Amino acid sequence: MRKEIYYLTFGALLCSNLLAAQKNEEILKNYFNNSAKYRSLKSANKEFAIKTEDYSTSMKSTVLQVQQTFLGVPVYNSYGNVLIKNEKLLSINENFYKSSIVSKQEKADNVEIIFSKVLNNASIEKGTYSLSEKGKPNSVFFKKVYFPLDNELKLAYLYQFEEEGSSNYWSIVADATSGEIFEKQNLNLSCRFDGNHDKHEEHEINKFVKPENKPFESTLSFLSPDNASYRVYALPVEAPSFGVRTLVTNPWDLTVSPEGWHSDGTNHYTYTRGNNVYAYTDVTNTNTASVENATDGGASRIFDFPIDLTQYHTTYKDAAVTNLFYMNNKIHDIMYKFGFNETWRNFQTTNFTTLGSGNDAVNAEARDASEATTQKLNNANFATPADGSSPRMQMYLWDPASVNRLVYNAPSTFASRKPDTKDAAFGPALTNARITANVALTTPVDGCTAISENLYGKIALIQRGSCNFTVKVKNAQNNGAVAAIIYNAPTSAYIGQMGGVDTTVTIPSILIENSEGVAIANQLSRTPVNVTISDDETKHIYIDADLDNGIIAHEYGHGVSNRLIGTTATCLNQYNSNEQMGEGWSDFLALMMTNQPGDTASVPRGVGTFSSAEATNGLGIRPAKYSPNFTINNYTYGRTNGMSFSDGSSNVHSIGFVWATMLWDLHWKYVEKYGYSSDVTANPNSGSARVLQLVTDAMKVTACSPTFIDGRDAILQAELSTTEGTDKCMIWGVFAKRGLGVKASAGLKKSITPVNSTNMIAALNDQVEDFTYPAECSSSLTSEEVTLNKEVQIYPNPAKNEIFIKSNSLAIGETIISVYDATGKLVISEKKNLKSQNTVDTSRLSNGIYIIKGEGIGVNFSQKIIIEK
Repeated sequence: MRKEIYYLTFGALLCSNLLAAQKNEEILKNYFNNSAKYRSLKSANKEFAIKTEDYSTSMKSTVLQVQQTFLGVPVYNSYGNVLIKNEKLLSINENFYKSSIVSKQEKADNVEIIFSKVLNNASIEKGTYSLSEKGKPNSVFFKKVYFPLDNELKLAYLYQFEEEGSSNYWSIVADATSGEIFEKQNLNLSCRFDGNHDKHEEHEINKFVKPENKPFESTLSFLSPDNASYRVYALPVEAPSFGVRTLVTNPWDLTVSPEGWHSDGTNHYTYTRGNNVYAYTDVTNTNTASVENATDGGASRIFDFPIDLTQYHTTYKDAAVTNLFYMNNKIHDIMYKFGFNETWRNFQTTNFTTLGSGNDAVNAEARDASEATTQKLNNANFATPADGSSPRMQMYLWDPASVNRLVYNAPSTFASRKPDTKDAAFGPALTNARITANVALTTPVDGCTAISENLYGKIALIQRGSCNFTVKVKNAQNNGAVAAIIYNAPTSAYIGQMGGVDTTVTIPSILIENSEGVAIANQLSRTPVNVTISDDETKHIYIDADLDNGIIAHEYGHGVSNRLIGTTATCLNQYNSNEQMGEGWSDFLALMMTNQPGDTASVPRGVGTFSSAEATNGLGIRPAKYSPNFTINNYTYGRTNGMSFSDGSSNVHSIGFVWATMLWDLHWKYVEKYGYSSDVTANPNSGSARVLQLVTDAMKVTACSPTFIDGRDAILQAELSTTEGTDKCMIWGVFAKRGLGVKASAGLKKSITPVNSTNMIAALNDQVEDFTYPAECSSSLTSEEVTLNKEVQIYPNPAKNEIFIKSNSLAIGETIISVYDATGKLVISEKKNLKSQNTVDTSRLSNGIYIIKGEGIGVNFSQKIIIEK
């Protein structure tokens, strides 16, 4: 009877929601036809279909995602995001194609014939792909689109499919008659790091939403979850280095996972599979889910498995898969509460609300390819196809915290030494085959020029510095060495694998720390040193990223941003927008999921410290730690200029880091005003929950192929709809501090010239930062953003050509006055006796936000000042 009531209730909603949908469509059509901005456009440029329609309780508005169409066919990646409140259009962000459209119906060839041509043109081997069975292995999502090219629309097919035998998940747009490829995008977003910290049918429109005041659980009370327990690094623990595992029982949220985590509404599982995720190992890189590679909790579903991180990773496979399963489910439940639900194309096999497409739980692959021919390390990725096709998360093993490839045979006093070693990207790889020889010093010590010693049958010891690793090793090889040991110079950073390319290097080499190299060199002045060099990978104690909750959250974040922005998961393509912020949204989600109880803005945060074998307070895998403190993180919008690789592609991780820096600052500003909550679901009114809600809402109204400017404006629009601008100036203050002020400019979105190694893309170097904010925010920022030290008064603030410092402290002698701009650059440095000299000349400073610091005997202050001329 409960099911009947549910369906009757839902059926009654259809009529009312249909009427609302028709009204919203009418509002949008009237806006396109009557507003000055669109009135001059031809009617063909104003055709659209509503793809998503949802009432947002947080923004108190209806959110529409509209797809531009031509002759009923979608125009590729031409979307509009609309906010309607009280039957009035509040805002619209769109990137509609506006060039002249020729009104004719083009003819498309058979979709399978064109797909075959696409495989040939893309150099992808033909396999057992199916264009008819959605949701099955090797299935291909496809739809007909118009693709904007050279100021006209070309009829095309969009194909999305997983390449067989590969981690690639392609999204390809090709001409519908010739198969010529217009765009080829890999949906598999890789987060690889190599030591340098720097690689079907269209679904139906989703128009129907459950009412704001109807509790979800009341409509699904006929469902019953299966009990389960998991021993995991439960949130907010970020990784094993941050805390211990605990046993959690039934940790799901029944309002969003009404059948728990082990049923998809039809099937009940005892292993790591359910409605939201299927977790398993993929050590042979088959990209295929299987019961054998999942972890079984038995009839009682008790997933309590031992773990010893000092042992080889195969000894704790079940514990790792359990943690991966837990984290994917946990993030699903949390983000559902903040609006990433069925309407917005979240990841579920069964959509209990009947909204969205379903059949797309996450396939979470642990230890991906860890036993493949070429072992994959130091990576994690997430591929997000369109709604109705399962995304894939691939987690990897990471380099061991320490690998000993060097064993001392003589002298006996060295036998107990087990130095950490790094290998080389060039020359033959070390294996478990042993190379034993005496060590010999070289002249010159850095091996950068021809070596004078006869090294025949010996292992060369060479100091790092002055030239490339390949040059040193080649010079040792030329004099007969069988291997080389490079040791750090006193000032060298000990990071990762030795880089370089030289196919003529035929001897292996390793890198060791300076102290170890000096110890060998000193010993050689007294007695011979005999060593064995080898590398047995079966004895490496790899780090398992399946235990790194921060990285798992980061990868899941890619799915969130790709599904919320646009409708086919292709709006965050770095080649259509060089400064798209996908990596930034992912880092922000990782930080928010792992906020520790008692944290404050003064606690800097690294990302991936566990996986990169660092202490919890380490730098991690980003250019700087996340912190609103400019002495720790002084990155501003202008720093995104030049963030690219030699092939002209954008460095998405570094660019995203700058965006996440701004969002992290915003979090702490909200906390300052509304309070902190480590668990964002515990108190929806806390600053932590408010900012996560705001950022999630903003993604729903962010334009396709966005820039930082678009991202900022979407946040401001979401806030305006939520609070009618109560926090507008606080938000402007955060963005202006990081150079995303009123006059900031993104410049070109993408290249205007071919991409090659000698021609850097103009669009990657034309961002203009600005530190000003709207005039109406001046007074509120002055009082809200500037906190005066009790012992020091600085005025006026804002200032023009000079500022005055009045010290109420017992300052003795000279005080060093330093002024830093928003990038952290020192722009003024003076010594003053504050008892008699209290004026600082600021006439040379441009408008913006600065930090002034004073250090001396009896006085120490740091305050924010605003220059406004």
